[in-house]
Amino acid sequence: LVWAQWAQRVEQVRERAAQLIGADSREIAFVANTTTGISLVAEGLPWESGDNVVTLANEFPSNLYPWMNLQSRGVETRRVPVDDVAVDLNRIMEACDEQTRLISVSWVSYLSGWRLDVAALVQAAHDRGILVFLDAIQGLGVFPLNVAQTEVDFMAADGHKWMLGPEGAGLLYIRQDRLDQLRPLGVGWHSVA
Repeated sequence: LVWAQWAQRVEQVRERAAQLIGADSREIAFVANTTTGISLVAEGLPWESGDNVVTLANEFPSNLYPWMNLQSRGVETRRVPVDDVAVDLNRIMEACDEQTRLISVSWVSYLSGWRLDVAALVQAAHDRGILVFLDAIQGLGVFPLNVAQTEVDFMAADGHKWMLGPEGAGLLYIRQDRLDQLRPLGVGWHSVA
């Protein structure tokens, strides 16, 4: 009886998390933290030698090292310099080429507080066939985000910042049409329908 109540509550929380960002509850996974969400995507995508990821040079280590760790698989991590507080969208796009598979950026910089125009970034990236990962830990819960409108491909955030939850209670969003692109990691009894 208690197990069924717990499972029902988990699904209620999943639904609320989906509502928070304008997603479908089937696109939400619970993760221990933002780093875990980023790593699941970094390790789950089918990279090929010569691919590259574009990110910002001043990213928090959680949104830099999982991508740099792909170097052993032949994936380059390109770090775009941020000379001022503002992030220059044009510089991000100039760092991209035909081998760029993904752009991974923080919605709000942990260093400066600069808030990125997510919709403009996603539009520019998708126009070139590039996926977007959004590290949302510094903005989720205080600023509105609707992933159905911005069409972010992947997003992660821990609950201990502006969602006012405990550490270790994060969420990972994976756009429904991107799920099949990821290799499942850490499969187990929750992987069975």
